Amino acid sequence: MKKIFIIWASGNVWRELVKQILENDSEKSVIVWVANSRSYIFDINWIDKNILEFISNSRQSAIEIFSEKSNKFGKLTDLVDLIKDNWLDGKIIFADVTAWKQELLEMHDYILNNSNNFLSTANKNPISLYSMKEFNRLINLSDRYDTNTTVMWWGWVLNFVDERYNKINDKIRNISWVFSWTLWYIMSELEKNELSFSKIVKQAKEQGYTEPNPWDDLNWLDVARKVVILARYSGMNVDINDVIVNPLIDEKYSKFEWNDFLEAIKAEDDFFHNKVIEVSKQNKCLRYIWKIIWWKMTVWLKVVEKNSDLWWLSGTANLAIVETDILENPVPHVIKSRWAWLAVTAASVRVWISKFKI
Repeated sequence: MKKIFIIWASGNVWRELVKQILENDSEKSVIVWVANSRSYIFDINWIDKNILEFISNSRQSAIEIFSEKSNKFGKLTDLVDLIKDNWLDGKIIFADVTAWKQELLEMHDYILNNSNNFLSTANKNPISLYSMKEFNRLINLSDRYDTNTTVMWWGWVLNFVDERYNKINDKIRNISWVFSWTLWYIMSELEKNELSFSKIVKQAKEQGYTEPNPWDDLNWLDVARKVVILARYSGMNVDINDVIVNPLIDEKYSKFEWNDFLEAIKAEDDFFHNKVIEVSKQNKCLRYIWKIIWWKMTVWLKVVEKNSDLWWLSGTANLAIVETDILENPVPHVIKSRWAWLAVTAASVRVWISKFKI
């Protein structure tokens, strides 16, 4: 039985992960540890299933359980030492489903370099926001460290790039990507020319397609982190500051909360309406695209030809076009898939947990 340690934050993925393991993996995996940034629940055999089921019900139920049942600790790396104290070193698979930054970089490094345990992560920060030296130190232990869930795992994009470049030395020439199901939902709805930009954003939020504050989807950081991860796996020595970003909307909107944000972005309605009409007359459409060409990484709103690969998108679709020394135009590798809602992300963590040889 694989023993799993889930590190969680305030999002919903970790509860979905608990639920899926209980429902599908109970004969091959057990959850022995769950922890947030301050406290943990541990049972060397299996945390009481009633507790885990209660945790998976809602954020509030998880908070209640932790207030009653958890133990406090100091820093996250202390949890690795607790594993050693319980004679479990080399027997634990960590699942990081947080979006934490520096503290998780330190923990990833500590797990891989100061223990014999394993780690699967959906957290983009440790391998995108920090130096190439730190990145290389982490991924050099790929037999114990999985990062595929950080970038469109269900379309196998990161795995594909890693295999082409690192396994068979098929150099990556360029990658074009329309990514982020929120942004492409907005683009495809704009193309219909039925609703204003602000109304489409409002609709996207109401349908659960955005973060609680839609600015988190419309800003550049999430896309830029994915660009950096993919570029690094393509052999490029790059950092987050190397990404050239032309934001979809101005940074000034970042200061607004939801209601004020929605009112403020109405100022962009005319621009997007006029732009859609302009490009449609040219038999073209708008796509918010990021592109990697050798060492140059760009993210911008681009006019593309209809009937091109980048045009054949709708709803929440994502598409990547990868050109290598072998897979070059006119036949590049094309990957298309839908967005990763929380159930998909949780399932991807489980996929990679199953691959660890423990």
